This record gives sequence, C-alpha cells and structure tokens, in this order.
Amino acid sequence: MFSKEELLVIEDALKIADNEYMRLLEENRNNKNRMVAYNRKQKSLWLVQNKLKKILQRSEEHTSELQSH
Repeated sequence: MFSKEELLVIEDALKIADNEYMRLLEENRNNKNRMVAYNRKQKSLWLVQNKLKKILQRSEEHTSELQSH
C-alpha cells in the first residue's frame, strides 16, 4: 500500500505524462498514425488517473472516519 504522499507524487507524475501526450498530439497533428497511438496511450493514462482519484478519495474518507472516532 502506498502512503498518501506517495499517491500524490504519482498523481503529479501522471499529470506530467498527460501534458506530454497533449503536446505530442499537437505536434503530430498531420500524422494520423502517431495521433492514434498517442491518443490510445492518453486514454489509458486517463483510466489510471481515474483509478488513482478513487483511491485518494477512499483514503481521505478512511482518514476522516478514523479521526471522527
């Protein structure tokens, strides 16, 4: 299990990767094959980002439950 700080570092790394894919998509606007490849990678990245967001939310809910007891 990762600590909350480690999860936040992973979240930041995923944001950097997302920005890089956006840049690559922009650069390769005229190359359909590359655009499709980068778009698929970006979609996979978004799935990971969504999973991480859910994990962070659960972590926050669990922390708040522990503090209330």
